[in-house]
Amino acid sequence: MSAAEVVAVNTDLDGQLLDELGRADLARSGGAEEWVAGEVAAHLAEFPRFFAGEIDRWLADPSATVGRTHTDERRLAAVAAAGRLDRAATRAAVASSFAVLAAALERLTDEDVESPTRNLKYGEEPLSAFLDRYVVGHKAGHLEQLRALGSRPRGEPEKREGRARRDHAR
Repeated sequence: MSAAEVVAVNTDLDGQLLDELGRADLARSGGAEEWVAGEVAAHLAEFPRFFAGEIDRWLADPSATVGRTHTDERRLAAVAAAGRLDRAATRAAVASSFAVLAAALERLTDEDVESPTRNLKYGEEPLSAFLDRYVVGHKAGHLEQLRALGSRPRGEPEKREGRARRDHAR
């Protein structure tokens, strides 16, 4: 994907995610194994800022190791804080985080997208793999997750394979 294509796909996913969050039951509580919409929203308000920072750090120093693991304290704290904001504040936090990441993506060139990176978890890979895993693919996965959460009756457990678990690694 070119840098412009990454920006376009990211922008499209942002719009779809914000629409889906507008319909989601953010107040629903979940079980120990699955994330609910409020937790997904809290993660969506946190991870784009983190990965925008990683992109900016890499642009400043291409030898920097980027990424994180599912045990990252900021990630876990954001999900644990789910439900502390009302719907409007949650949506605003997500939109703000999306804007920060969009601005970081706008700074990338096609050359950057194909440049090598050193990922904390996956080792040497092109930035395009990082962008697919942590930005485009990550958001697409959460969009599918929110749609699945919205398609079943309140309180009914998720039965699909591939559900996002609390130890979600992204």
